[in-house]
Amino acid sequence: MVCPVKIDSVRPLVRYVDGEQAVIDTHIVTHATLPIDEGHRTADAPIAYVMAEIDGPDEFHDEGCGRLLLRACGSRMEGGFRFGIDEPQRWWPAGLGEQPLYDLTIRIIVGEDVTDEAKLKIGLASIRRGRVLGEDLPPSLLVNGRICEVVEVVTVDRVDEDQLLPATGESLLLVRDHYGNDLLYQAADMAGILAVQAVPIDPAGDPATQVREQVDRLTAHPSLAGYYTGHLGELKDTVTGCLKQLDPTRAVFDRFPLIDEA
Repeated sequence: MVCPVKIDSVRPLVRYVDGEQAVIDTHIVTHATLPIDEGHRTADAPIAYVMAEIDGPDEFHDEGCGRLLLRACGSRMEGGFRFGIDEPQRWWPAGLGEQPLYDLTIRIIVGEDVTDEAKLKIGLASIRRGRVLGEDLPPSLLVNGRICEVVEVVTVDRVDEDQLLPATGESLLLVRDHYGNDLLYQAADMAGILAVQAVPIDPAGDPATQVREQVDRLTAHPSLAGYYTGHLGELKDTVTGCLKQLDPTRAVFDRFPLIDEA
């Protein structure tokens, strides 16, 4: 009997990208269903493998397979793997370049069986704060090493999500009071519009409870430039620490427009 290891979430993080190579760390969370029969069990974790297939522009295709070392994390299991892409096509804000997206397929293999798979779109972009280039520069971000000046911050509340996105790469979406839905971020990916996700204030006073689930959902989007926690008061440091652990590839902002970083 082979354990049907099922995927709970996939969190891709672009750790490095330039014109020659991209390095992606993919964090995988599975439901904690363990195999019983000997031969598919090592201590408290199943012997599982992960196969990744990626398809991109110009008929690009690559695939690879490796051992997935799963460890217990609460009621679930988690593990990860790293893969690279040679000569990647990078995602750019509108006006700086094109917005190519890749189709990533993750399959979990136990024994000789594929027990589950997940499909998602990813973009390859490196987004950092721009203050590193000097305090006297206007508010900006470094996107793939190039300065992207922020001329306007457009706030997006829940009631705004059905409206049109701004048409310029010099605008930045600040998604506040809620986590942006998938259609909003998909549209931002295709339009080349950067977005910062503000962590909503939780009625129960514990905004960190949703952070893991939402970060897992959002990190595949190249339009996600970072997170904003400056409005959370005494909870800011706790939520900022959680975000930096889950997604060390993006900035956590303390103030707008992009002046200080927590």
